[in-house]
Amino acid sequence: MAKNGVYCLEGEWNSDLRDRASVLPILELLERLGLLKFIHRDVATRSELEHYLKKWSQARYSDYRVLYLATHGGNGSLQWSQRNATALDDLADVLRTSAAGRYVYLGSCRTLFDSGQARRFREQTQAAAVLGYRKDVDWLEGAAFEVILLSSLANHTGRPATVFNQLMNRHAGLARLYKFVMVTKDGELRSQDHA
Repeated sequence: MAKNGVYCLEGEWNSDLRDRASVLPILELLERLGLLKFIHRDVATRSELEHYLKKWSQARYSDYRVLYLATHGGNGSLQWSQRNATALDDLADVLRTSAAGRYVYLGSCRTLFDSGQARRFREQTQAAAVLGYRKDVDWLEGAAFEVILLSSLANHTGRPATVFNQLMNRHAGLARLYKFVMVTKDGELRSQDHA
C-alpha cells in the first residue's frame, strides 16, 4: 500500500444537485489498484472546511500526508460553492502548521496564479510542497493528470522536487498546458521551464 495517504476535501462543482461530477472515482481507481489509500469528504462551507482540516491535523491521520483540495478556483482562491470561497491567505490561517512537512495539492483552476502568494502560503503552512495550476484545467485532461500526480505523491518519500522532475520527464505536455507549479522551501518549480 502507498506510503502517503490522500486526504481529499471536495467542493461543489455545480449548484444543480443532480450533477454527479466528482473526483471520487479517481481516488477509488487508485485505491483499487493498490496505489493509494484515501479519505474523501464533501465541503461547501467554511465551517465544513475548518472542521475537516482540524480533523486532518489529528495524530491518527498523520500518514495522510497529501491534502488534496478539489474544487473550482480563481486567482489565489478556492471556490467551495457558489457563495463560499477561501483566499489562500485565509486557508493558510486555517491550516496553520498542520501541513508542516506534508503536501498540499490545490486541484483547482488558477489558484497558484501569483508566485508571491504561492510562496507565502507555503512558508506560512510549512508544507513540504504546494502544488497547483496557473490556468484553467479541462475536467477530463485534468483527471488524467491527477491519476498520475496523486499516485506519485502517495508513493513518494524523497525530496518534493523529485516528484516534479519525474512528472516533467514523463508527462510534461499536460503539465505545461495548465502551467502546473510546485512550490517548495527551495523555490518554485514551473512546468513552463522544462523543455
